[in-house]
Amino acid sequence: MEPSLGGQRRGVVAFDVDGVLLRRLFLVSAARDAGPIIWLRTLWLGFQLKVGAIDVREAVERAYRLLAGRTMADLYATGESLRLTDGSLELCTRLRECGYLVVLVSAGVPQEVLERLAAHLGAQAAYGVLLERLDGRLTGRLLGERHSARGKRRSLERILERWGAGWHETTVIVDDASNMEIVEAAWRSIAVNPEVAVTKRASFVLHTGNLMELLEFFPEGHTTGITPHWLAVRHELFRKGIHICAVVVPLIAAWNHPFALWLVSSVTLLFALSELFRLLGVALPLFSFVTWRSMRAGEARGVVLGPLLYGLGIWLVLRFFPLPAATVGILTLAVGDGVASIMGRMFGKTPLLHNPAKTFVGSLSLFGVGAIVAMFYVSVPWALAVGLAVSLLESLPIGAFDNLLLPLASAGMVSLAVAVGAV
Repeated sequence: MEPSLGGQRRGVVAFDVDGVLLRRLFLVSAARDAGPIIWLRTLWLGFQLKVGAIDVREAVERAYRLLAGRTMADLYATGESLRLTDGSLELCTRLRECGYLVVLVSAGVPQEVLERLAAHLGAQAAYGVLLERLDGRLTGRLLGERHSARGKRRSLERILERWGAGWHETTVIVDDASNMEIVEAAWRSIAVNPEVAVTKRASFVLHTGNLMELLEFFPEGHTTGITPHWLAVRHELFRKGIHICAVVVPLIAAWNHPFALWLVSSVTLLFALSELFRLLGVALPLFSFVTWRSMRAGEARGVVLGPLLYGLGIWLVLRFFPLPAATVGILTLAVGDGVASIMGRMFGKTPLLHNPAKTFVGSLSLFGVGAIVAMFYVSVPWALAVGLAVSLLESLPIGAFDNLLLPLASAGMVSLAVAVGAV
């Protein structure tokens, strides 16, 4: 496919196809269409690839040997059955309109199938796997080296040379370790819902179900409403929506205190296991999705401590404080910290002198929530002291540890007020 050049070139954007533009892997889907035995054998190849027993070249070659005898019509049908990731067409269209050259590259999708996808998305070039055929049927043998990590890089280099472009103006959008060669070569790489190995090498990491959010990384994003500020607010709303779910814990504790402790500890433990599996490259249903959608960019490369400390903080106040004090601690964390973060993102203009990452509006919001919650249990002066204490604590540059310290501090002050009779 010859590239169509026109207008001012802004750069080159190269998409890996499987796992980025396509929601499901092409080879796994083609094997499923070929029958259950071939499908299971292909899944086994995928497992071996995941654990490093074989490389991508061997995995693809063996997978296509299993498909020997199939026709291109079969592969076209598989390709047409696969669902694109939300926002794929809109993103490619927008990039092309802005002057970017869009390339599709794949170590697993056949060239002819990839060209059809490129035509649908408006991409200017496509480099996929070359298949040998005899009498219209696949022999199971592959041609060239496009199905290897190095072959993918050389294919992309050829199109860059043809366009008179270079790696210094190329952005690659990838998800798995088969793209390491192009990640290392490109001036910028964006890993979308990636394997753990890729997060350590990519320039940026984005966990999303809609590829239009990738416009955040391009100057043209602001013209479509995809701005870092807008994404930060929406992202924080999701995070704090999860936070606020903890408001039911005091109600559960009032009904059955041991069950509430068990529930909090179980959810926290399951999240810890989910983090362990995520670092090994395995997604645990629900928990991994919540982690991906709520983690901040800097967290994507390691363990996400926030939810672990959040669960631990709630468990500690439930275990060691009377229920009224524990209720203040939990609500201050669940509601106060959430309101502070959202208000700070949306309306915070003035940063705190001792911590520019926090805003005056956010700290004032936490003070108000903490004081109002405490007023139901202690006198007004003590309630104001609770609000002041938690707002000062949250303003410190302690990162995710505020999830642990906020409930302990507010519950501790309420317990002290009760002990001295300030109720």
